[in-house]
Amino acid sequence: MVWVEEWTGDGGVASGGAWEGLPTVLTVACEGGGSVRVTMQSQEAEVAAFSVDCPAGSAGVGSATMAAGVVRAGSFTVGVDASADDVRWSLTVTQPE
Repeated sequence: MVWVEEWTGDGGVASGGAWEGLPTVLTVACEGGGSVRVTMQSQEAEVAAFSVDCPAGSAGVGSATMAAGVVRAGSFTVGVDASADDVRWSLTVTQPE
C-alpha cells in the first residue's frame, strides 16, 4: 500500500488509500545509531505509536499491527521523528488479506 524505500532524519508519508475492512501493518526499519519515534494517524486519530532503536551498522525493526476497522477508510499519515539527522529509515504500510 505504501513504501518509503529510504529516508534520513525526520519525515513521514501521507496516503488516501486505506480500507477499514482489512488489518493494517506498519513496519519501520532503521540504522545509524539513535532511534526513531513512529506515529500513525487515521482520520485525525492516533492509531499507532512506537519507538525503534537504530543501531550503528545493523538494522533495527519495529512494527504495529492494527485490527480491521482501526484504520478508517480514506487518508492516513505516518510521522517519523529521528533522534539525529543521520539516522536512516524505511517503512511499509500494508493491509494483508
